[in-house]
Amino acid sequence: MAEVAVLGGAGEMGSVSVQDLVERTEHEVVVADVNTAACEALARSLPRSVRIVRADVEDDRSLGGALEGADVVVNATFMRWVPRVTRAAIDAGAHLVDLGAYWPETAEQLAMDGAAREAGCRIVPGCGVAPGLTNVLARRGADRLDEVDSVRFASYITHPLTTSPGIVYTRFDASTGTSLVLRDGELVELPSFGEEEEVGFPPPYGAQRVHLVPHPEPLTLPQHLPGVRDVDFKVGYPEEDTRRLRALLELGFDDAEPFEHAGARIVPRDFAAAFLGRRGLGGARTANVKRVELVGRAHGERARIVYDFATEAEGRSASSAITGTVAAIAAALVADGGGRLGVHPPEGALDPSSVLDALALRGFEVAETVTPI
Repeated sequence: MAEVAVLGGAGEMGSVSVQDLVERTEHEVVVADVNTAACEALARSLPRSVRIVRADVEDDRSLGGALEGADVVVNATFMRWVPRVTRAAIDAGAHLVDLGAYWPETAEQLAMDGAAREAGCRIVPGCGVAPGLTNVLARRGADRLDEVDSVRFASYITHPLTTSPGIVYTRFDASTGTSLVLRDGELVELPSFGEEEEVGFPPPYGAQRVHLVPHPEPLTLPQHLPGVRDVDFKVGYPEEDTRRLRALLELGFDDAEPFEHAGARIVPRDFAAAFLGRRGLGGARTANVKRVELVGRAHGERARIVYDFATEAEGRSASSAITGTVAAIAAALVADGGGRLGVHPPEGALDPSSVLDALALRGFEVAETVTPI
């Protein structure tokens, strides 16, 4: 039995990981969060006891203390803390699974491979729904092909900007700066929120507009899918939410530079996150829809493999439900000896069948379609 510490365990996604680990494994679970009152409320809802530790990711001593004694850490904090938490896990000699970040943070993690190996740590970056499950599906498809030419990821997410402060930050970060694509075997940086196109998702979602986001899959997949020449990741939201996001960006609400107003120091992005995120979802139903398409050769013939996956939730973001669950499954696999020493993304660290079988036990199904071209 291992000790699994869920950092940010009282949050929207971390609490899902905590619940899954408590209900589906016998591992000792530690809920580590700066909000201990929320930890206690979560603990009261669980079928067995957990240990609660106060953890402030911004404070090195607090963070190190929270990870002390942990065999595996699930990092469910904001993406900007991913490199810091990865370093802290390696310093503590703990294995790590995190919910994912964009490509610059993932590149920092990959650079820690040597330190992780030396410390005997197995680090699995980007192991939520995307990156995470999407990578596992790409690996699954690649194992069924003799050659992989391209992998294209598409996502449609219906929970709005008002879901939580964290969603506001995530949408801002996803829509600014540069995104990576792999084109003809070369990594290329392109403006985020660009290269719009229409993708047909399965019913009832249908055709949706998607655009480039700074996901790390174009960075990580070529290491584990030899020969792949083209990789990109695009996401779309309901039309009205896309309009709101564009308006906020045009008005500069994503700016991290503070300004003075009436004697107060205000950071536009922090204000936008707090103001919009306080509205929440109410009882709204949300969906997280994914499509992974591989093109290559099998038995000498051109073939296309498509994986379609959708999950819905009421009164919470569907993204939190599936992201927290995938991270918990990965953490349990790592705690039981899975993964590889060093820093390896899901497509290089986890057995696809183990992940998909565990998801199926929880009622999450993935559809696979194979067609000749």
